[in-house]
Amino acid sequence: MLLLPPIIFESGYNMNKETFFKNVGAVLIYSFLGTFIAIFSSSIMFWIFGQANMSAEFTWKESFAFGSLISATDPVSVLAIFKEMNADKNLFAIIFGESIFNDAVAIVMYQTVMLSGTTADATVWESIYKGAADFTLIFVGSLVIGAVMALLVAFVLKRQSSYVKDTVE
Repeated sequence: MLLLPPIIFESGYNMNKETFFKNVGAVLIYSFLGTFIAIFSSSIMFWIFGQANMSAEFTWKESFAFGSLISATDPVSVLAIFKEMNADKNLFAIIFGESIFNDAVAIVMYQTVMLSGTTADATVWESIYKGAADFTLIFVGSLVIGAVMALLVAFVLKRQSSYVKDTVE
């Protein structure tokens, strides 16, 4: 939680923005859909293995919390090899963007699962709607906080560089 924001900031600061935004649709589809598929498939398999006495038995909530934790892939080595080989910049942007967003999706999904309560009078659909609302609120709130902080840092850095320039002259 402490190291991820500076790493993402540095990566975003040094990325080729034109190529990234040209491929943002593919990035979002891969990161959201791919991460959700990984979360659901690993969580369901984890739960099934527990029910079949092939591992410890866990509840649905525990299974989804674990699935959320392990679902985000981290292609650091792939990106390093792509950079070394001068791979296609579109492919690099898609893989890079997907790796950044899937971390965020997995963190938000984990928080959503941990916030989900088990009320006896709530139906399955009410729980699903509440989970989707919690996910959306946490994701959008985090996005807004990140954007505000990025704009604040950009403003401060721009003012600092103009102040240093003025004092040097």
